[in-house]
Amino acid sequence: MNMSHSHSRPSSTTGFTLIELLMTVAIIGVLASIAVPTFMDYSVQAKSTEGVLMLSELRRRVEVELNRTGALDTTIPASPAETGQKYGGPYWEYEDLFGQAHEMWDSIEYQPKGPNRVIVLRAQRKPEWGNSDIGLHLQVRLNADDTLSFRCTVNNQLARMQYVPSTCRDGNVNDWINW
Repeated sequence: MNMSHSHSRPSSTTGFTLIELLMTVAIIGVLASIAVPTFMDYSVQAKSTEGVLMLSELRRRVEVELNRTGALDTTIPASPAETGQKYGGPYWEYEDLFGQAHEMWDSIEYQPKGPNRVIVLRAQRKPEWGNSDIGLHLQVRLNADDTLSFRCTVNNQLARMQYVPSTCRDGNVNDWINW
C-alpha cells in the first residue's frame, strides 16, 4: 500500500485586507467631507431661488392692487391680517401668508421706504448656513408715471450672497437711484 500525500490545493484568499478596507473608508470620508457642504450650499441656493418665486407672487399682488386702486397699498394685498410690525411696516409669518410652513423661510415684511416699498422674505437662521440672516429684498418703486419697477437684492450682505440667485446680489434696499 502506497501512501501518497494528499495534495491540497493552495487556498485562494478572497476578500479585502484590513489595510484596503481602512483606505477605502478614509477615501470615502474625504470625499464626503467635500461633497456634503457643497450639497448643503446647493440646497440652500435652490430654496433661495424658490424664495424669488414666492416674491414673484407677492409682486403680482402688488401690481394687481395698484392697477385696481391706483395707489401703492401699505400692506401686501390679498393677505390675511399681519402678525405684527417690524421696521415700520407689517410682517407675516410665512405659514400665515402662504398657507404652509417652509423649512427655510420664516417671515415676510412689507417695509415702507417713502413712496416705495420693500418686501423682505426672511429665512430662519440655521447652523448649516452659518446662522446667516438670509433675507431676499424685493424693492417696489412707484415711478413718476404711476407704474411700478421691481428689483431683487440682498442689501449688499456678503454672508447672504453665496446663497441667493445672481440677480439678487447687487444693490442696497435704500438705493433707488441706480435702477
